[in-house]
Formats: sequence, structure tokens, C-alpha cells
Amino acid sequence: MNCRSCKNNHIISILSLGEVPLANRLLKSTQLKEKEPKYPLELVLCTTCSLIQLKDTIPPSHLFDEYLYFSSHSDTMIQSAKTLVEKLIPTLPNNAMIIEVASNDGYLLQHYINRNIKVLGIEPAKNIAEHAIKRGIPTKCNYFNTQLALELIETGFQADVIHANNVMAHVPDINDFVFGLKQLLGSKGQIIIEVPYLINLISHGEFDTIYHEHVYYFSLLSLIPLFHRHGLIIADVEEIPIHGGSLRLYIKHHTETPSTNTVNDLLEKEKKNGVNRLDYYQDFSKRILTLKEDLLSLLTLLKKQGKKIAAYGASAKGSTLLNFFGITHNLIDFVVDRSPIKQGYFMSGVHLPIYSPEHLIKEKISYTLLLTWNFAEEILNQQKNYREQGGQFIIPIPMLQVV
Repeated sequence: MNCRSCKNNHIISILSLGEVPLANRLLKSTQLKEKEPKYPLELVLCTTCSLIQLKDTIPPSHLFDEYLYFSSHSDTMIQSAKTLVEKLIPTLPNNAMIIEVASNDGYLLQHYINRNIKVLGIEPAKNIAEHAIKRGIPTKCNYFNTQLALELIETGFQADVIHANNVMAHVPDINDFVFGLKQLLGSKGQIIIEVPYLINLISHGEFDTIYHEHVYYFSLLSLIPLFHRHGLIIADVEEIPIHGGSLRLYIKHHTETPSTNTVNDLLEKEKKNGVNRLDYYQDFSKRILTLKEDLLSLLTLLKKQGKKIAAYGASAKGSTLLNFFGITHNLIDFVVDRSPIKQGYFMSGVHLPIYSPEHLIKEKISYTLLLTWNFAEEILNQQKNYREQGGQFIIPIPMLQVV
């Protein structure tokens, strides 16, 4: 294969999770007897531009036309978006135009609307776009690419700020996506992008972040040449804790500003760690297999003791962990999730039913495996009653612990 970013063919395999079902393809009860499609899930490294990417991809229309993840069901996501918007508002010009790519249900744009600032959301999932529109968020239901950017420009749109949170990893044609952002951005504007950070994935063993929706796993070293290729520069960067550790990139036209020392320092740190070398990734799979052994041993022991066990979070990362570790009805009774959209479905592959979090108390669950460990603090606070009644959470990543 050729690298999807730099087009070179210097590709090395670093991890294979075998063939697994689509992580966000929740099943109805009527689908449980049907043969479930599975697809290879293998990570490779481009030794030319250092980009980690999937060897095989699934067409985006198979993944995102209908989607069951609503960002507003996470208090952490809403608060993070609100804090960012409040920081940006004083810097905006008069009559500013804000565009968000993959705007989901308006969890971010609502904070601009509350301040009477013009916005446009771009969201490919029809069900989520319709929900956002009903909430009063102007939303165009479409996939973002260069063609759409040019169509928006022709109708008078030019952005002072473009947000693109947790979407760049989903786009197979990454060069077309970035070039579209370049075209849509006003001359003095900035693009603000959030992506899960490769360094955290490797150092914390966050293998459950690997699923078919995530075509890429980004380091700063791989992002800089991608944006430079299209006349853009990463002017500044922040490391933020959301999703187990992410980068927030502030991107401008190449002629506007040089990169800050923060960008240069982080880049040097990555080079020193060796993110462009195979040996950086060599013990990653070993740590995953150790975690698998330890977690299965713990769950098996608790089950032998007669404990009732459930899981929290019908998430994509939860699907990766359950399927790769082979955790099914033999160890887990069911999964709970706060989103009513997911309740009543079944997890892909393992076919565990999904209920509301109230089931933890109702069914007297002793231990709950926290699949959405990236929102651990939020969920532990929400489940205060469950914990006060003796319920405990098993947090698998970044370190296996019981709380």
C-alpha cells in the first residue's frame, strides 16, 4: 500500500487485531442470528512521514450515514467545548462566521449561538443532523471535502474559525479534506482541530482506540508535513486530557504566523522518543496481551466467587476491548449506557444487551467494567448511588484497577 498522506510506499506493520466487527454497528434483536460481517484491523507505520494508519479501510458511508453517538450525552464534551468557545469569542472579528466539520448534535456550536454568533454545522449522519436542526443549529447534512468547501464559498461562506473535533482520523482521503479546509478558511482565520494523540495511545496502552472509524493515529511529526503540503501551518498546539489524551491544533495560512515554541518543543520530544521508528512500537502489543491476561483472570475469579458483573459504555472503544479480549456472556451479564439512543440494542460481535445505567442497581451488580474509561471521573460521579450501595468499577486503562 501507499501512505494516504505522503503517497510513499515505505510501510511497516506494527499491530494486527485480526478480523473484528464494526465497533459502532449496534445490533437489533432481529439481527442477532444473522451472520455479522467482520473486517481486518491492522495498524501500519509510514516510515517516510511517520503517519500511523489502518492498512484496510471501510467506506465512510458504511460507518457514518446513520450514527448513534451524540456528543451532548457527555458532560465532559460539552464543558470542554464551552470553555474553548469562551476563550475564542473575545478574539473574533465583528460578524464572525464559525463553521464546524462533523458538528454532531450541536454540542459545540450551541455556545456560539447563545452569544448570537453566526454558525454552520456540517454533519454527515442524517439522524444526528436532523436532531441538531431541531435544536436550532444550522446544519448541512453532508461529508466535508474540497468540493463541498468550494460550493460553500460560492454561496458566500468563508470561515473565521473552522472547528474539526475528532473527525480528521475518520477521513480516508486526508489530503482532499485538508485542502478543503484551506479553501474555506478566511485570510485571517484559524482552524482548530482536536485529534487523539498517538503518544498517549502508545504510552498508556490505549489499544481500544483502534477501530475501523479511526483510519489515522496522529503525532505532531506526521501532521506538520500534511498541513504544510496545503499551505497551512500549525501555529500552536495544546495537549488536552479529553479522550485519554488529545492534541488541540491551532492552524493558520502559512504566511500568517510562525509556529510557537510549544509546537517546536513537542516536535523535538516526539523525535527524541522515536515515533518515526519501529522500535517505539515493539512492546505495545506485548502490553496489550498482558492486560488481556490480567483482566480475564480478574473477571474469571470474580465470576467464580458468584459476583454479578456488567460493563458501562456501549462505545466503539468498548466494542474493540470486548471483541479482542473475547469477553462475552460467560463473564459479563450486560452493558449499560447513558444514551437512550443505544439502549435496547446489542453490542456488535459479543451480542451483550444494552440497558440504562439504572440496571446496575436494579440487578445488584457487584462489579462494572468501565469501557468508557476516558470519562471515568464523570461516570464515577454520576454513579455515586451505585457505588454507595457497594458497587465497584473495574477501570482497565491506562492501568487495571478496581475503585
